[in-house]
Amino acid sequence: MTNDKKLRAIYVGSPELFSKGASAIHIMKMCQAMDRLGIETELIIPSNRNRTQLFKYYGIDSTFRLTSFPYFENTSLRNIIHGFLASIYIKFFRSKRYDIVVTRNIVFAYFATKFFNIPTVYDAHHPLVKGGGALFNSFKDSEYLIRFSTNSKGLSQIYLNQGLPKDKLVVAHNGVELERFQNIPSKIECRNNLGLPLDKKIVCYAGNIYEGRGVEQLIDVAERLSDIIFLIVGGLDEDVDRYRRIAESKGTQNFELTGFVPHRSVPLYLNASDILVMPYTSKMTIKGGTKAQEFTSPIKLFEYMAAARPIVATSISSVKEVLEDGINAILVEPDSSEALCHGIEKVLREDALAQSIASEAVSNIKKYTWEVRAKKLLGIK
Repeated sequence: MTNDKKLRAIYVGSPELFSKGASAIHIMKMCQAMDRLGIETELIIPSNRNRTQLFKYYGIDSTFRLTSFPYFENTSLRNIIHGFLASIYIKFFRSKRYDIVVTRNIVFAYFATKFFNIPTVYDAHHPLVKGGGALFNSFKDSEYLIRFSTNSKGLSQIYLNQGLPKDKLVVAHNGVELERFQNIPSKIECRNNLGLPLDKKIVCYAGNIYEGRGVEQLIDVAERLSDIIFLIVGGLDEDVDRYRRIAESKGTQNFELTGFVPHRSVPLYLNASDILVMPYTSKMTIKGGTKAQEFTSPIKLFEYMAAARPIVATSISSVKEVLEDGINAILVEPDSSEALCHGIEKVLREDALAQSIASEAVSNIKKYTWEVRAKKLLGIK
């Protein structure tokens, strides 16, 4: 598909809004990207908040249409009801006013492709959950499933093994909004604004700190490198409290957890740091406890690359789809505090290497913008 005429796209999403998770950020940024590409875009979400509140919270400066449906707290109920109602709405109230629909809601994909003949792109971010297999099998061969996207090669293999036709598949890693990392204050200004010390090296991890994210290993490394500040930005309250207790029980004085910060503030913390770490273990999980080292595509990874700071990450399979040891990052063995420590020390010791991998990451990130991702999903050349 080319962009010779104005494409009309609808995005059906059912994330938990105003939460500390990444799915709502992803959906809002994807719609902004489509709008910036000149696509007439409408987002249909379950929400009881107005457009101004949503756009301000997620840092959206686009003008895409926002349609709100009834809101349900329960995740399963929200997904099921929103998927069904959105398919009814598009079929009978938006008929002939769109060209294609993008969704992460498998219930919508089922009704859209099986009953309402709605051209649909299904965007998968995790393997099928309980009950999803029957829905997937019912529409995977449908002519109205125009495209099936996964956010990593590892996830694509999972779906291919479950019978997804290869000609429908497109791999589209998550992305970044590059302008958020332009015209940022200097490192010193960021530290002054955030109340961080000016005379210490700072190693930063940003994002949720679910089980298996390697925070325990970082605490061990902080014990060994006591003259460096280890800064954890983000996390649910219960996770922050748990790791704070662990650090305190070990007498670790240089390990700091900020708790949740607004997504718009993350670039300031990254820019205030000297090294960015992603110490995922082989048992890393996403929300809900699903092990995800084979298919994760964390937004933080692409924000790290855009921040022009050297990255030290563990060499789990999904990370190696994007990062290459000694080229745009330092990759170390997962599940090893010692390996993680050596990787951080290597970057601190070798200035030329640190500058080289940071520069290469910035160069590579141009392939991972939200606009690039939107084009892949919509088939725009």
